[in-house]
Amino acid sequence: MAKTALITGGSSGLGFALAELLGAQGYSLILLARNQSKLDNAVADLKAKNITAKAISCSITDEAGLAKATADIKNEFGTIDYLILNAGQVSTKLLTDYTSPTELKQDLEVDLWGTILSAYQFTPLLNKGAKVLLISSGFGLMGAAGYSMYCAAKAGIINFGEALRRELLHKDINVYVATPGDMDTEQFHNEIKNAPEWMKKEAPRKLQKTEDAAAKILKQANGKRKFLIVPASDINLLVTLTRILPRKFRDYLLDDMFPRPKNIG
Repeated sequence: MAKTALITGGSSGLGFALAELLGAQGYSLILLARNQSKLDNAVADLKAKNITAKAISCSITDEAGLAKATADIKNEFGTIDYLILNAGQVSTKLLTDYTSPTELKQDLEVDLWGTILSAYQFTPLLNKGAKVLLISSGFGLMGAAGYSMYCAAKAGIINFGEALRRELLHKDINVYVATPGDMDTEQFHNEIKNAPEWMKKEAPRKLQKTEDAAAKILKQANGKRKFLIVPASDINLLVTLTRILPRKFRDYLLDDMFPRPKNIG
């Protein structure tokens, strides 16, 4: 019987790249995302490659929708062998540019609460020996101006993943967190397009292909000893340097890569 993988945010970008690779390994796929049109296209692409795939249109912040998705998956598939929590968004704003607490909450709901809620709903469906992969970001390991809510959410995912890992070890379920770095995706290009002008002065970023990042992540998500996966070598080096350098030099390094606004307030 084929193993089953559930991927949130699986209709495009890294999520779809992960789906393609797991499908090629023989997994039956469940793709969960908000956009029905993108889901339909993703499933059609996968089926053209003889990969079994099912689409579920649902937001990861929709409690009732996720509960229904869980019941439907249990009825059709029974259990899950690989759970990938990938869905998220990026907002490029200073903390003071948010117009209300409600707007702040909306960003955290998608990037942190949605991941936690998805884990809460789908973890009971995991088989013994299953894998859980949470997608965080290099910004979960360091702070950058204009990404305050995103950094907070992604740091939260890393620590949530560590706690979940310890909670599930006795069930022989391995939990991993990946911080992929920048990738050549529609989401990334929209992020840059919609960023404030002062952010557009940052150094050009090295973009990974989603299929390359996905391959590195799945290769490293293996065994009990690995937890944090940093597939991009430049992000790995940057994180290491920002942890060991004195604050003055750390700020200089980060300012060169990720600018900060001047003369505010």
